[in-house]
Amino acid sequence: MIITIPQVKEQFDKWNGIIFDGELPTPTFELMHTKSILGQFCPRKVLGQNVYKIRISTFYDRPFEFYVDTIVHEMLHYWIKYKGIKDTSSHGREWKKYAAQISNKYGLTITRTNPAGGGVSQMVLDKKNERRVKMEYVYVCEMRNGRYGAGVVPPTKVSQFKPRFDNWRSVVHYKIVKAPWAETYKLRHLRTVCGVGYITKAQYDKLSAYKAL
Repeated sequence: MIITIPQVKEQFDKWNGIIFDGELPTPTFELMHTKSILGQFCPRKVLGQNVYKIRISTFYDRPFEFYVDTIVHEMLHYWIKYKGIKDTSSHGREWKKYAAQISNKYGLTITRTNPAGGGVSQMVLDKKNERRVKMEYVYVCEMRNGRYGAGVVPPTKVSQFKPRFDNWRSVVHYKIVKAPWAETYKLRHLRTVCGVGYITKAQYDKLSAYKAL
């Protein structure tokens, strides 16, 4: 599963009461997508005031109980900081002592390096796949003769071509969109010239749906 911020807060409130006697002021919460850091406690000062944040990674698709271990892990860092307890390092003697006590008493697994407990999340995979898709700039237009046109625009020449597009009398309206190469490869013969090829209404609708520049 992929945890949400409301779920992180719910677990914080729960274990703050059970383990830390409700002493910890509610921090801000943030989701991150880091591969090597599953959780992070971030203390800082803003205008002389202590501000606290707990960040939880959603890089992995993890069982809920693994997220709970990570949240409590970061809460322990918070508690040690909040109480002003001196330790030898971030996971030093004091942290390890309390981590072991919490684990034994509440059936949690609070260790220096908790396992991810799952594979890479689908959200991360989708973003990686999206980045792998080659994108191109495409000129799409509706013409005065009732037909539709399109052409691939060199990325470095969009600003140069735009004034020409603005003055084309044969065009009713146009826009430049960023579309995947899979949708534009048939138009590549127009890439080096400021021209258009006729396309179908269905192709026009599909290309026009992409985000315009």
